[in-house]
Amino acid sequence: MNQAEQLQTYGKTVIEALSPLVKWQYNDFHRVMLAEFSVDKQQQVMATLQQILPCQWDAKSIKKAPHEIHHRAGFFAKLIKNQQLLSQELHSQPKFMVAWWPWGHGATVSIRLFLTNTSEYQAKNGFLQRLSAIFA
Repeated sequence: MNQAEQLQTYGKTVIEALSPLVKWQYNDFHRVMLAEFSVDKQQQVMATLQQILPCQWDAKSIKKAPHEIHHRAGFFAKLIKNQQLLSQELHSQPKFMVAWWPWGHGATVSIRLFLTNTSEYQAKNGFLQRLSAIFA
């Protein structure tokens, strides 16, 4: 199965729920399913996403999110003002997440449905972690 087929399979619930509101296309550059829409649809789209993907982070809260979220989201965990990351519960080991990206001019929003990094998260053993382990 290629990347686009995997996205359509794993993200089927989101894609089908939002298809009446948005038009999906595969974006090869970011390797995502992409939908762009005007801000007049943003409340409907966000409400639908929140029903399916109850976990949500923004530019402030992502800094305190579990390291596994950063690991799974990769590039998409680097959020700036007004961007959001939506996911299923972490314990369900989500195979996809959605990035909410409002455009700078304020008239358009895009959402990117992407596959998560499914490799096992390995905590980094930096200097402070090793030092605290000595005294634990």
